[in-house]
This record gives sequence, structure tokens and C-alpha cells, in this order.
Amino acid sequence: MTQPSYRSALYILGLTTFVAMTGVGIIVPFLPLYARDLGANGVMLGLIFSSFSLSRAFVVPWLGGLSDRFGRRPFIIAGMAGYGVTSLLFMWAASSEALVLTRLLQGVFAAMVLPIAMALVADITPAGMEGRSFGAFNMFFLMGFGVGPVIGGAVYEYAGLNANFLLMFFLSVAAALTVLFFVKEPSAELRSGGKRGLREMLHLTRDRGFMAIMVARMGAAAGMSCFISFMPLVATGHGLGTLGVGLCLTANVLVSTAMQRPAGSLADRLPRLPLAAGGLGMAGIMKILIPWGSDLTSLMLLSMAEGIFSGLALPALTAMAVSRGKDLGSGMGLTTGAFTMALSVGVFFGPVSGGWAVDLSGISGAALWLGGGATVASALLLWLLYSSSQNGHHGTKAKDLVPVDRLP
Repeated sequence: MTQPSYRSALYILGLTTFVAMTGVGIIVPFLPLYARDLGANGVMLGLIFSSFSLSRAFVVPWLGGLSDRFGRRPFIIAGMAGYGVTSLLFMWAASSEALVLTRLLQGVFAAMVLPIAMALVADITPAGMEGRSFGAFNMFFLMGFGVGPVIGGAVYEYAGLNANFLLMFFLSVAAALTVLFFVKEPSAELRSGGKRGLREMLHLTRDRGFMAIMVARMGAAAGMSCFISFMPLVATGHGLGTLGVGLCLTANVLVSTAMQRPAGSLADRLPRLPLAAGGLGMAGIMKILIPWGSDLTSLMLLSMAEGIFSGLALPALTAMAVSRGKDLGSGMGLTTGAFTMALSVGVFFGPVSGGWAVDLSGISGAALWLGGGATVASALLLWLLYSSSQNGHHGTKAKDLVPVDRLP
């Protein structure tokens, strides 16, 4: 794919993801408040978030492998359309159990969108530009989720939560139509060049380097899901309204978004492992500090600091996963499916563990302490496991452990 067509495809796909994630951001941060009104306790609140990731974790490797064979676009279109339809089901949910079932269904459709869109980005990315490509892609992804909470908070205050569900439906359908009419993908030969199937998935996850990346993704996802799930309760406990909650979450995501382009460029020029592990470690420390914020200003500053370090780590970690998968000869749908499965596992265990910590301690901030600790632990494990990887994939290790301009 030529450079102009590569850039064009990347930005169209990024804009599509922006529209899709704006719809998600409009509703997801406010589900804790909705669930609380339906009588959910801490553990049930965690299940409402975790059920989404549970169903996604089960189906995403299979769907990723199918996209290697049959193409990316049909799955992305079906996923966004289904995501929109299931958003309407929230309007009729009358119990926390109904919310769990709806989130389970929504997770299946979500498995068709982000990991397969990531695989399409990997398909069109020239070698050595993974950091910049995923920095740009993540920028659109995070920007949509960052704008969503502010829109959602305003709509929630002035029109109610059902208006958010309707808006989420229309944005999801708009994203599906954008992919249908404007997104193209490479030839089947390029798309299906890698290995796929259950045997290859097992081979991929047995690689120590790739396992280190998955462990880091799980820990980071557990921490971030605790932040998203319980930050609204921490903020409202300090007297903030829903608009204030939206502003804190948006400040976090927009700062992380602003980091994506420069962090992606750094990930192609500097060693990726220190960027990923260092960023995750500092992001975990910021999460631990957030419950000690006392007002809107302090909570926003701590949320922004967390966003800076998370934003630094994400392009490097994603580029490491894609490069490692290519080095091992795996299909990109399978590789990004495994990477997203790690994300889903982390998001599943994070809120449930955080809810358990809240119920046990009676302190809403306990979930953020637990999530921050998981993020710090994931950074340490990434550094130790990846550095000790001895499987002979010198090309990938070189890019991740030394600056690219020092390579032969």
C-alpha cells in the first residue's frame, strides 16, 4: 500500500473509531450511577463492567482468526451495528442482573470492532512505523472516549440517561455506515499471510516475550477498569456532580490522547520496553494517589497525571505486541485478538476485585488502590519477563531494548 493510501486508510479508520468510541464514552462512565439506582452493590457493579469483557475474551481470538481468513470490514460493520442495537436494551433493563446480561451481549459485538480494527491498522502499516501508526489510531480511539463523558454528563443532567442510550445507538450506526462506504482493506494475500487457529494461539501465548506483553496488558487494563468504574463514586463522594465526573474522566483521556502522537513517534525511535514499563509504573502510582484528592481541581490534576503516563505507555506496548506477532509469523487478527483478550481478562477481574475491596473496606477509593497496585505490578513483570526472554527473536528484541538508530 502506497504512503498516501496508507495515511488515508489510517485516518478514515481512526475517524470511524472516534465516532464509535464517542458513543461508548457517552454511557459507560455513568453506568455505575445507573446501576446504583437499581440497587447494585460493589460486587454487582463490578460484574456489570466485567461481564462485557468476559464475553469479549471468550470470542475475540476466534473472531480474530476468522477476520484473517474472511476480511476485517464485515466484522467491524456487524460489530458496530450490533453494539448500537444492544445500547437500546439498556433502556428496558429493570435490574442489575438485566444490565449484566446486556453487557454480556454487547461484549460479543465489541469483539468484532476494536481488535479487528487494530488488525486492519497492522495490515496497512509499513514495517518500523508501528509506534506512529498505533499512536495515531489510539489518539482517535481515546479522543472519542474522552469527548463522550462530557457529552454524556451534560445529556444525563438535562435529558436523562435514556437520551444517552439513544445517542449511543445513532453514533454506532453512523460508524458502521462509515466503514461500509469509506474503509478499504489490503488484499487477501497480505491479510492472511500469517498463521492462525487454536494451535497458533497456543504457540503465541507460550512465547515468553508475548506473554510478558499480555501480562502487562492485563494488569494495566485491571487498573484502568477500576479507575473508570469507581472514579465516579470517589468523585461524587467529594461532592462532585455528574458533569464534574465527566470533566475528570475527560481530562484524563484527553491528556492521554494528546500523548499518543509524540509517544508513538518515541516508540519508533527509542527502546519500547522502558517506555511501556516506566509509563505503566507511574500511571499505577497516580491511581493510588487519586482517592486522596479532595476537590475538583486536585482530582482533575491527578487524573491528568495518570493520563500522561498511560498515554506514554500505550503506543509502545501495542507496537511491541504487533512486532512480536509479526516476528512469530502469526496472523494480525490472531495477534490483536490475543492482545485484546488480555485486555478483556484484566477488565473482567479489575472491577470485580475492586468491588470486593470496596465492600470489604467500605471505602470507594480502595478499588483505585487495588487497581494502581495491579498496574505497578504489571510494569515490573513486563520488565522482568520481557528482558529475560531468550527465544532468539533478535529483530523484535532489538527494537524494544535499544534505540532504533543504533541498530545495524
